[in-house]
Amino acid sequence: METPNRGIGFSGDTVITQSAQCNGDIHNNDSDLSDYENNRNDDDDDDDSDDDASYNKSFAAKVKRNDSLAFKLNNRPEKTSLVDRNIIQNSSYDTDFKARREIVGTSLVRRLSQRPSKEELQERNIYRVPKSDEEKQKEKEETKTKLVRKLSFRPTVEELRRRNIIGFNEYVEVVDAAEYDRRADKPWTKLTPQDKAMIRKELNDFKSEEMAVHAESRKFTRFHRP
Repeated sequence: METPNRGIGFSGDTVITQSAQCNGDIHNNDSDLSDYENNRNDDDDDDDSDDDASYNKSFAAKVKRNDSLAFKLNNRPEKTSLVDRNIIQNSSYDTDFKARREIVGTSLVRRLSQRPSKEELQERNIYRVPKSDEEKQKEKEETKTKLVRKLSFRPTVEELRRRNIIGFNEYVEVVDAAEYDRRADKPWTKLTPQDKAMIRKELNDFKSEEMAVHAESRKFTRFHRP
């Protein structure tokens, strides 16, 4: 095995590099470099073509979007039509709104001035002043004492019977009864078609002949189908 030459030698016009193989062969690197440059140029060309295609697509989309926007702007309705369709408000809307707001404000002030006072609401038992637990308990005891006093003056049963306010029979009669169904009957479920037709006819006759109806409202009278 020969040791590769580490120097650079000149053989005529040919430059020999130090990339010698272990078997003694020496190759020129110009062909390898040219292949690398060609591949690189091809890759650059492909990238450029892809960039051009994407740019053309984005440009076409932008042009299409601008065209559609211009079309919509050209077909935009006039301001008068928008005002007629109540989409936008005209210039006099602010003046009308201020006038209506002043009218509503005046009516509210008048109603607030007629509002009853706090003392009047308390007298009418509409507004109650919040009380503490002690005050509530005290008021409850007073109410209980008042009720006990009134019950102590309640008349007895004998006094009520003497005054003919209540009365009791001296004897009570108890009779055994058989069990029966206490549910109410449903006679409307037992009607035949002829019975229903007769009822409808009677109602129609009453509405058309006997029922008092205004002349202008007679057309709204609902009759049952026979």
